Amino acid sequence: MRAPAIIRSGWWVAAAAFVVVILTAGIVLTPQNRSRGVVLESGDFVFSNPTVEAELIVRGMATDGVQTIVRPTTISPQEIDRFNEEERGKLLVPSDRVIGISIGGEARAYPLRLMRWHEVVNDVVGGENIAVTYSPLCDSVAVFSTGSHGDAFELGVSGFLFNSNPLLYDRHKGPKSSSLWRQLDGQPVAGPDPRNEAPLKPRMAELVTWRYWRARYPDTRVMAQLPDMQRLYKRDPYHSYFGSDKLRFPVAPLPPETGLRLKDRIVVISVDTTTAVIPLAHLGKEPGSREIKIADVPLRVTFDAEIGVASVEALTNAERLKSVRYSFWFAWYAVKRTIPDNIRAGSSGDTFFDSGPTTTQSPGGA
Repeated sequence: MRAPAIIRSGWWVAAAAFVVVILTAGIVLTPQNRSRGVVLESGDFVFSNPTVEAELIVRGMATDGVQTIVRPTTISPQEIDRFNEEERGKLLVPSDRVIGISIGGEARAYPLRLMRWHEVVNDVVGGENIAVTYSPLCDSVAVFSTGSHGDAFELGVSGFLFNSNPLLYDRHKGPKSSSLWRQLDGQPVAGPDPRNEAPLKPRMAELVTWRYWRARYPDTRVMAQLPDMQRLYKRDPYHSYFGSDKLRFPVAPLPPETGLRLKDRIVVISVDTTTAVIPLAHLGKEPGSREIKIADVPLRVTFDAEIGVASVEALTNAERLKSVRYSFWFAWYAVKRTIPDNIRAGSSGDTFFDSGPTTTQSPGGA
């Protein structure tokens, strides 16, 4: 897949530099609208009766300011090995984080070192249309079903953020007609008629190391690099952002004191209609595996809190495990605005746990 001319022309490098400036200088852009209950236009988008505080919707970049991918080229683990041997620099190393998807017997991996430059990948896995999404500002991973072939969505990045989380839109409908959905939970928050728009349907995903995913799915395919962007993939404009607890865009409310830092990583597990929010740090300091129970469904969570990965497996009633998502703590709290009992101040975090840590391999293990 060849990159558009605007990227080949060097605009992309300028855009990347702009992102770095925002992240390092802490620039907060002017909100695009500050009132509710009226129709407001901002750029190409229409905001009619937003379901959230309009003053917290800010412009982070131009519409489609990152290049959304549709049906990416994929490569095999063996091709990755050959690339690592032949090229200077590594395409994937064992400890790299990947988003793992397995549908209908087909496994696919999406490296975060690529996803931070694209944020949305529209793909077909196991015959199902899905959108794989990642927000570097929230370190949030969510995968959504995008409908049947005839009327499937094609999600793109609107350029707007709400509480530092990207708002996604349907590129098939276009900005004027599309709702804007929150990347973290797929809820419609703005657009022509957000109150009558359905939320995006979440799908199962795993955020694990490449070592773990490859061992579990040796025949997996992996999203390939775009040739014109190989130099950019080697950069990490979010390195300093990840290394501090500072935020670069307005977020409200911020979570009260619970012993968690704003950017502590959590895993959000939905079983039927019950959702559990579990900080990776509460699972254990050392990589390992822990058995928990949510809505009477026993689960095994295999994790490495330091790397920021976790795999969730239903031990019985697998059909009741609906979705697994990941994010920084501040981002999830800003969306839900409640503190689960298991992470209130002074809690050990064991509300959902039936047994202690075990010694099984973690997603960061060998």
